[in-house]
Amino acid sequence: MRTFVRSLISICLAVWIGGLLFFAAVLAPVAFGSIMPMLPDPAFGIHVAGTMVRIALLRLHSIGLACGVGLLILTIIERITRMTHRSIAPQLLLLAAMLGLTAYSQFSIIPRMDALRIQAGTEIDNPASASPERAGFNRLHNLSTNLEGLVLVCGLGLIVLYARPESTV
Repeated sequence: MRTFVRSLISICLAVWIGGLLFFAAVLAPVAFGSIMPMLPDPAFGIHVAGTMVRIALLRLHSIGLACGVGLLILTIIERITRMTHRSIAPQLLLLAAMLGLTAYSQFSIIPRMDALRIQAGTEIDNPASASPERAGFNRLHNLSTNLEGLVLVCGLGLIVLYARPESTV
């Protein structure tokens, strides 16, 4: 049973952290570096790439929240059933941070970015725009990027915590 629970923990971590790495290293750069330039109108290219990245991020967040809840449950089960003797406090702290940051991005930052996109109309797709909506959008985008980075760092910390050997004491 311990191997089964540990395997599920590893799968949850691999899916969530792997998804974050894929998003940052592959999806977003391909959307803005390859797909966007293929379209004849640069503003339309930005719109298409941004829409693709937005949809992917929403799905990534949903996957992350599901994996996070799974990790939370599995970590507690592992401790309650005495499959582990180590403290789970560090894992729970990192998990809480990851879940909180992901939920904040999903349910607060992205909706505010969407509202600014609607208010600004096509002007939002012009990177040279000095509109207040574009400035607000850029600020939220930077915040979102930083939060995703924090979630990734916390996730890498979780991998290290789960990978360390149990003490024999």
